[in-house]
Amino acid sequence: MTPPVIAQALLAAAAPAGDYDSVAGDLHEEYLHRVPIQGVGAANRWYWAQALASIPPLLSYSRTQRSIWNGLAVGAMVVVSPVVLLLATEAINDTIRVTCGGGHCAAWTYFSADWTDAAVFGALLAFCIRAGGVRLVLVSAVLLVTAIVIPTLLGFSSRLPLTEWLLLFGAVPAMCAGASTYQIIHRRSEN
Repeated sequence: MTPPVIAQALLAAAAPAGDYDSVAGDLHEEYLHRVPIQGVGAANRWYWAQALASIPPLLSYSRTQRSIWNGLAVGAMVVVSPVVLLLATEAINDTIRVTCGGGHCAAWTYFSADWTDAAVFGALLAFCIRAGGVRLVLVSAVLLVTAIVIPTLLGFSSRLPLTEWLLLFGAVPAMCAGASTYQIIHRRSEN
C-alpha cells in the first residue's frame, strides 16, 4: 500500500532536504498501520490531513546553518530573480507578438508562455538555492507581485487589465510549482 502520490509530492516539496526521509517515513509507517484497521479510504484521508497540516511548519523550519555571505547571496538571488523573470517574460511576449503578426494571438498563448516562464524560473531559483528552495521561491514570487501591485494601487503606474492581473497572480503558483517539481525530481534522483 502506498499513500496518495500527490500528498507525498507536497511533502517532498515542502520538507527541507535533510528531513524529508524521516517525515515521509513516519507518515508512511503510520499509514500502513491504519490501512488494515480503518481501511484504505480512511487511511488516505488521514494521510492527506497530516500532509496538509505538516506543510506550514515544514516551510518555516530549517536546520541549515548559513554563513552571512551565503545568506546575502541567497537574498540577492531572491530579490534579483523577479527582475530577471520580468525581463525574460517581456522578451517572450515580444517574440509572441512578432510571431503572431502584431500581437493578435489568443490570450491562452500569453498565459501558457508566461506561466511556463515563471515555472522555469522557480525551478532555476530552487536549483540555485537548494536548501529552502520552495520557501524562498515563494518569497521571491510574493516580492514580484508586491513590486507591481503596490505602485499600481497607489496610482504610480497605469491600471492593469484583468488579463494582466491574472498573469501576475498566476506567477506565484507557477514559480512554486516549478520549484516543487525541481525538488521532487532532485530528491527522486538522489535515492
